[in-house]
Amino acid sequence: MLDAPGGGCSRSSFNGCGGMRPCGMELLGFIIAFVFMGACIGIGVKGGRWLLRMLQSRVAVSAPQTRQDTTFRRTPAPSRPPVDPFQGLDAEIRARVAAQEAAQRMPVPTPEGVPDSLPLRTKQYFFARSEAAFLAVLEQALPAGYRVFPNVRLNDLFFIATRHPGQQKGTYARLRDKHVDFLVVSLPEHRPVFAIELDGASHDTKEQQYRDAVKDVAFRSAGLPLIRLRAETTHTPASLQAVLSRHLSHATLGRAHA
Repeated sequence: MLDAPGGGCSRSSFNGCGGMRPCGMELLGFIIAFVFMGACIGIGVKGGRWLLRMLQSRVAVSAPQTRQDTTFRRTPAPSRPPVDPFQGLDAEIRARVAAQEAAQRMPVPTPEGVPDSLPLRTKQYFFARSEAAFLAVLEQALPAGYRVFPNVRLNDLFFIATRHPGQQKGTYARLRDKHVDFLVVSLPEHRPVFAIELDGASHDTKEQQYRDAVKDVAFRSAGLPLIRLRAETTHTPASLQAVLSRHLSHATLGRAHA
């Protein structure tokens, strides 16, 4: 084999098998390239593993947040109205009221001889102003355990004790259409204690004096006190207590003995 001039080797030489054999510098270059490629591959593998771990950690951290966001953004179910336990009862009451109103609208047949209507209308005021004012003062003057009833009919207050037909008829006729202004009763039995009449200017007429005389006889006969007061007088709770104290004390004693 011929050597290159200057003692160096040529780029390649042939071995005994007739093949080409690389020289030392080329072999060193191959080794360096191989090592560099191996290092690059190793770095790539490590980098891939690190990148894979980072992706896994990101997925693990973001997954609960995603579920939380999904839960937060979920549309809430529409709330149902509360069930009324008295709904059926209300319906029953409304049905009864409707039936009563329908029955009232229906014409009621009247017996023969009874007119279908009468020329009547409701009074605008049940009390006169003087009577309403007196009632308020009387309620303040009465102690606990008493109650006042206004405009009480004598037929509702008294019963006829005789069995004689003529006397029954005559007594009933005298009591008919007559009432007392105020009746005071004791509780809880509602026992009549006394009655009060407010005498105004109308009581000065002869007709009214006759009616007042019948009332006086009726109360005296039944043993129930009737107190007459003038409507023109200004009454106060103190003045009424002074007038009524005797009758209230007797009623209290009567209840104590009972």
